[in-house]
Amino acid sequence: MNVKLLLKSLFLLFFGLFNAQQITLDTSLVSDTQGTIDEWWYWSGGFPVLGTGFTPNSKVTVFATDPDGKPWRNFEGTADSEGKFSIQISAKKNKSVKGSHVVKATDTNGKTATANLTVVGNPNETIAVTTNFKYLTMDQFFNFGLKLHATKVEPNAQVVVHIFSPNESGSGITGQYFADENGNFDISFNGNTTTYPWGDTMPDIAGTWRISVGEYNSNYFGTTEFRILPNNPTPNSYDPIDKVDNFIPATPITRFEINGLGYNTDPDSSTFYEDMTDKIFNLQAGQTYNVKIKGQNRTDYAPDTYTLFIDWNHNGILDEDNEIISEGYIFGSTGVDDKFTEFPITIPQNAINGNTRIRVLKMQSVTEYSMFWPTGASGYYYNSGQAEDYTLNITNGMADPGCEFTCPADINANTNPGEPTAKVNYTLPFACSGNSTASCSINYPSNNFQSLVSFTNVLVANDFIVPAGQTMKVNKIVPNFVRFSYGTNVYIYKDNNGQPGELVKSFDNLTYESQNQIGTASNGFAVYEVSIKLPETVELQSGKYWVAMQGQGPLVSWEAKTTDGTTSNTYISGNSGNNWTVKDGLDGVFKVYYECADADPTVVLVQGKESGSDFPIGDNVIVHNLVKNGVIIDTCVFNIHVNQLMATTDVSKNTVRVYPNPVGDNLNIESDHKINKVEVYDMSGKKVMEQNTNSKTSVLNTTKLPKGNYILKTNDGKESRSFKIIKK
Repeated sequence: MNVKLLLKSLFLLFFGLFNAQQITLDTSLVSDTQGTIDEWWYWSGGFPVLGTGFTPNSKVTVFATDPDGKPWRNFEGTADSEGKFSIQISAKKNKSVKGSHVVKATDTNGKTATANLTVVGNPNETIAVTTNFKYLTMDQFFNFGLKLHATKVEPNAQVVVHIFSPNESGSGITGQYFADENGNFDISFNGNTTTYPWGDTMPDIAGTWRISVGEYNSNYFGTTEFRILPNNPTPNSYDPIDKVDNFIPATPITRFEINGLGYNTDPDSSTFYEDMTDKIFNLQAGQTYNVKIKGQNRTDYAPDTYTLFIDWNHNGILDEDNEIISEGYIFGSTGVDDKFTEFPITIPQNAINGNTRIRVLKMQSVTEYSMFWPTGASGYYYNSGQAEDYTLNITNGMADPGCEFTCPADINANTNPGEPTAKVNYTLPFACSGNSTASCSINYPSNNFQSLVSFTNVLVANDFIVPAGQTMKVNKIVPNFVRFSYGTNVYIYKDNNGQPGELVKSFDNLTYESQNQIGTASNGFAVYEVSIKLPETVELQSGKYWVAMQGQGPLVSWEAKTTDGTTSNTYISGNSGNNWTVKDGLDGVFKVYYECADADPTVVLVQGKESGSDFPIGDNVIVHNLVKNGVIIDTCVFNIHVNQLMATTDVSKNTVRVYPNPVGDNLNIESDHKINKVEVYDMSGKKVMEQNTNSKTSVLNTTKLPKGNYILKTNDGKESRSFKIIKK
């Protein structure tokens, strides 16, 4: 035995074990538990990743991947002469996916180390907060508002309530409030509730609002959200967006492009909003495109983020959950240098065809680590930035169903004398005039660009299944090709004992609807998603079929992956399909599109109770969506106001409702009893309007009233009531 060689090997083994690269997650500043951090601290400043054993003086990249497999940005630094480094990392948003995240560090020589990070919720968020409505219209918010209920508060503790608009502008409800002896807290508020610093009225901004309830003398708090819907949303008139008139200037977006087609805008612009809707991008549903944006930063120490708001369902609302894309960011750019941000977007297969509004919102963050990602597509922002609207012309998606959804007017009902509820019936009729067919697909997805099969001198075939009992009218094939291609032949075969058999249909020299780069293959070449529309539909009965192609262009290949057993292996033919050879263990990546029967829309209850239910005393906001193929076509919101009738009929309280508030041109006034007269006073006490009504319902024309706050007084001959109204 060569003892010297053995000792040398053992020395190298132990030296490698004790000198291998490793990373430590130093969360000690914000957590008592090593490698654990709460989501807010993770976003607001993060923590340093400490590395040892890396290549001296090398560049090091660190990033984290959440439990859903989504990585966040690369944080970069340099190892010192001993191979050590300290690189600060942070979360993307102030709400993270909780659980185990994987942090990975890699240097330029390929040395890699990983560590697990546990992200937890804020331990001080212990108060449970709810509101009686999750959805209500702008008119309803200003007319009767919401009731908030909080539990798990310290008994008798003083409570503070803050409300945040969709722009994250916040204000506190004025006054002193306390929990009861059981730790419960209740408060009612509406758009006219006085807050500081907003004042006598809250901003009339549609979108998702946030409420925070906290104990005045401790750090314990709780939050919840509610959504204010526009009164009459329409894609013909979106809610405006602007910036508060303060000392912070707007800073422009200087270029917006999709797949190389783009538009430059003025780098010296000081306007916060720019209407670019005459600039149109033609896109196809189901396809992935690359977005590239440039813009000017106001500061060097913090990035600007770029958020896209896209009205996929054409309902006039831009910031529904599936319509917000928060991806782009740029550090320290003049807007005319070489810096840019780019990211992919995929057009939903069920996006509605036609002109679609997209809003690009650029917004300054506060620090390098805590990026600000806006969720409101309208209203007033305080930070530096800019918004631009463009138009996407969507094809190959869902045809506009042309639905008319009839929403009932607000309903007033009375309980039976002495009872706590009233039974109310309502109807929600709809009629649609759109196309009765839709586009469906079978998807054989990628496995991270794992492999490929070359088209050089061969046809390449992959199988697909038409489910039992179905007839499929195939109209489009969408494969993933490696390297750029300028056309292909397409052949569809029946199956013959697990390989291509009898030819069903052939199409020669087809060009592409689109060819969009979606990634990079293992050989370093670009991967393209290629849309091939067939000149005619091919009707196939249930069973197995094969689609074969030969992509034209130098060294073009069909992306493949390891077969999972659900379909057959790829086959190739060097003699025009006369004989086939298996590519064992590989299966192609592609989609097959076909015509399918269009589903009928359905009415879905979102909030409240169904018709025929017992509704409690007070206001009951009822919300239904009209849904087709997973798309919200329209939303119906109405109120059922239940009046309590006392057991003895001589005890009756009159209810008066005033809406909309804020008011534009006409103010509606409704009462259980006839109102003799209504009067309007300005805030100095001067009477500015008077109208004799002698009716339970009346309309007050406020067109000539200047903008501002007023007091409305009603009189039914027995009782006088006062209401604060806002003329907008």
